[in-house]
Amino acid sequence: MRTTRSLPPAVRKALPWLLGWGAFQAVLAVTGRLVARRKDEGDEGTAGIRRVVVVGGVQLKPTNPELSRVRLDLVMGGAGLDLTALPRVPGGIDVTVRALMGGVGVEVPAGWRVWWTLRGVGGVGLSEGGRTTRTDDQPGADLRIHADVLFGGVGIDSPG
Repeated sequence: MRTTRSLPPAVRKALPWLLGWGAFQAVLAVTGRLVARRKDEGDEGTAGIRRVVVVGGVQLKPTNPELSRVRLDLVMGGAGLDLTALPRVPGGIDVTVRALMGGVGVEVPAGWRVWWTLRGVGGVGLSEGGRTTRTDDQPGADLRIHADVLFGGVGIDSPG
């Protein structure tokens, strides 16, 4: 006789795996928050920003016209970086992305020249609107992206 409390055999077999996966995600998220508390630097008004994101996301909209560097370390997470409020910064802005199964969306003002280098399995995509251009002149670029990714990527867009 089967009671209403008993689970089907397929569910009983899958349940330990699902609970284990959930526990792994929880441990990863808590560990990420602890690392982020130690490693995060600056805020949207400083000249340098660093964020560590594990299983989650972050949105940054820097306002300091002297911004020189942004570093994003992502593990199964994402980030949005909106640079549209900034004028052209003398010397450009360096953005370093280290992503494991994560990605970054970067919005830049129209007319900015973007240079990037990518190592790993992933990609960098530039919007097809033609508002920003890719340049081979690293020192003269308005935005320089240094990306190390594994199953992730960086998207560059110019709104408007």
